Amino acid sequence: MATVNPYLQVDGLTKRIGDRVLFDRISFGIAEGQRVGLIAKNGTGKSTLLNILSGREGYEEGSIVFRRDLKVGYLEPSPSYPPDLKVIEACFSHGNEVTHLIREYEKGMNTPGNPQLEQILDRMEREKAWDYENRAKHILSQLKIHSFDQKIGTLSGGQLKRVALANVLITEPDLLILDEPTNHLDLDMIEWLEDYLKRSKLSLLMVTHDRYFLDRVCSVILELDDCTMYAYRGNYSYYLQKRQERIDATNAEIARANNLYRTELDWMRRMPCARGIRPAIAKRHFMNWKRRPNVR
Repeated sequence: MATVNPYLQVDGLTKRIGDRVLFDRISFGIAEGQRVGLIAKNGTGKSTLLNILSGREGYEEGSIVFRRDLKVGYLEPSPSYPPDLKVIEACFSHGNEVTHLIREYEKGMNTPGNPQLEQILDRMEREKAWDYENRAKHILSQLKIHSFDQKIGTLSGGQLKRVALANVLITEPDLLILDEPTNHLDLDMIEWLEDYLKRSKLSLLMVTHDRYFLDRVCSVILELDDCTMYAYRGNYSYYLQKRQERIDATNAEIARANNLYRTELDWMRRMPCARGIRPAIAKRHFMNWKRRPNVR
């Protein structure tokens, strides 16, 4: 898929698991501002592809190129944190320059003599880091996580996934990669997330089984089918229409090929008979010609 000012460009990517090929020399790109949904049957490599793009898994062939200095956030399907972390601390654990600055400030405050605290405070002002914790708490609240000092180890699986979602949103990446973001969200939370993503300037690559959410958020659909990547420039409804057109065209081509095969097969089956009949006919015609009166 050709892109302008690409954030991400993938060319000729191949991935095998044992003897099984998940995708074979696939190519696609994600441009600045694009919201891309990835569609594939279960077990055909969606999450594997996201893991490859996030650097968590290797591949056999191809190239993956991100724009230099691009900030990438990744929501894993099964996130994990140290169990003794507080919820609010977890939101700073996979952070950016601001979260590192906040931790630097906290370390300076807890160190005798407060070394370099004045310089840290100046940087905190420039980076607007004072608002960062408030923003983290706001996003957590929207995802119905209200006990900010609760230990991670006491959370349910659904709560942990929501903390991880808050974490990746708070870091404000340029490219956000989401694996099933609406799992463990109720309707209110899904509507809030939809509005948040639509209002933000970030680019997005997302896997989700929530087709309504996909239809409303994404403007490009990538379909991984039979080891091949297909691109559709439209939402999920547009994709369904164009995918059916592609399948119909493929089926028509297969039908034409089958008709040609049947015609040739029938012709080949008749060939031995034809070859046996024609010499006999030729011989009879020659003998009749020799019996003519004028033949010497």
